Amino acid sequence: MNKTLIIIRHAHRDTSKGQEVNNGLSDKGRRQVRKLFDFFFERYPDYEKPVLITSPKKRCVETLEPLARKLERKIHLEKDLEERSSEETSAEFKRRVRRFAKHWLQQKEKLTVISSHGDWIPVFLKELIGVSVHLQKGGWIEIVMNEKPQLTWLIQNL
Repeated sequence: MNKTLIIIRHAHRDTSKGQEVNNGLSDKGRRQVRKLFDFFFERYPDYEKPVLITSPKKRCVETLEPLARKLERKIHLEKDLEERSSEETSAEFKRRVRRFAKHWLQQKEKLTVISSHGDWIPVFLKELIGVSVHLQKGGWIEIVMNEKPQLTWLIQNL
């Protein structure tokens, strides 16, 4: 099956109240989101119906909201996309990441866009394609699934 997964690391977040808070985006993050939004429509000018899935963290949701509004699509919150919690072992975290990878591989949709975290993305990529990549905030990765998943685009900074 020919399908594409776009992975976006959430844009820069507001840390004025600390890093432990479920905070939203900073001004810099909102500028990054506008660039991501513009880039999406440059890459996919005719695509209308991607599936949008995000970690429930506010900064991830806010990263996808403009795209969801423009495309009139619902954002699906997925706990499996959350960053690793302090109570979670490495093995538990990897199982959760693998669960999402299996879910995506079984999906029939042609285009899926997800927003997740800096610790989740390298583990996911290692599980799915055998490569670990540290993605900067607001970064973009595209994986195309033909016979097997292949990394086709990696953009650290738009």
